[in-house]
Amino acid sequence: MQDLNILIVGAGVAGLTCAGLLQRKGFKPVIIEKEPEGKFNTSGYMLGLLPLGGRVLTELDAGEEYFARSIQMEKYEIHKEDGSLNKSFSLDFINDDYGSYRGISRRALIEILLGKIDVSSIYYGTTVNTLRQNDNSVEVTFSDNSRQVFDLVIAADGMHSQIRRQMWKKDEYAYFDTNWGGWVAWLDSEPVNSYKEYWGASSFMGLYPVKNQTGVFLGGPNEVAHEKGLHQFVWEIQSQIRPEYPELHSALEAFLKMEKPYFWEFHDCKTENWQKGNIILLGDSAAGFLPTAGVGASMAMDSASALADELSRTDKNHLDYGLHLYVKRQKSRVENAQKDSRNLARIMFVKSKVIAAVRDYALRFYSLKQLASNINRTMEGA
Repeated sequence: MQDLNILIVGAGVAGLTCAGLLQRKGFKPVIIEKEPEGKFNTSGYMLGLLPLGGRVLTELDAGEEYFARSIQMEKYEIHKEDGSLNKSFSLDFINDDYGSYRGISRRALIEILLGKIDVSSIYYGTTVNTLRQNDNSVEVTFSDNSRQVFDLVIAADGMHSQIRRQMWKKDEYAYFDTNWGGWVAWLDSEPVNSYKEYWGASSFMGLYPVKNQTGVFLGGPNEVAHEKGLHQFVWEIQSQIRPEYPELHSALEAFLKMEKPYFWEFHDCKTENWQKGNIILLGDSAAGFLPTAGVGASMAMDSASALADELSRTDKNHLDYGLHLYVKRQKSRVENAQKDSRNLARIMFVKSKVIAAVRDYALRFYSLKQLASNINRTMEGA
């Protein structure tokens, strides 16, 4: 079984998780990453990692380091655009029933995953030029014009997957665009065990703590954000916040100090078929997530664990069946969780002040399980 010759494209959360699990099972996958080694993992956003992801880190014997480099989240708060609290949700039903729900930076998570693999198997600054599907293998030409034949290619190269673009037709995958986006800033801070989001009309702000830092997202409709620019957008948000919330004004000040603000557009992607012969999609390449539900990284790690498990129980002659079982096992789980992130986006991202007021009132009668029902079912194994 371990003689499968496997290429993993992408050294992100999904790719590194899969590589680490496969190496523990005796496989020797080759990993390529488009970023040069010196630029790899030099930036990243904040992640909320559900117990689905934490369980995989335990499987990698990385649980202790994970807990040391993250913080447990206790509450999820939704505020109005003036800063006042609208509804507070306890996260005890996750922490008590399933395992610790933790905040961690993407950079820290990647470092943990790198520590659990043979890093000599990673080739940085390398991409795929062409792929040719043979009867039961894939011939790959790399960016340095070298060629190699693999039994399996795992495409874990993200939302805008190069492999998917080469091998899948345009009508086989589709992007869902919220037409919203925004900017991210970091603040040095003491540990706070609450996610705080501020839902306005044509505005959104979120404070997401990790170890010793807080990531702050500020955004709105793309056309509004681009028309006003970051500074004017910040000033208008500040004018709406009550003076008794100075921490929010401080968070917004961080955006005014940014030299090269990057605007992050919110969209996801859904692929009809995850498998093409001996090529399989993993993580965001298969089903990308909006950040609204904070579940993308957890689902990517859960899928990587499922794929590694199925590969450990197959061989070259029955690889197609093993990949079929992986897709059958994960696709509906992932897509159900993706539905929640899309549904939350529709609730969170509204332009009308009237609709925002109705939404804010209605939220008082919702539980977190109702807002994210599919994610709850996913943690239950459904």
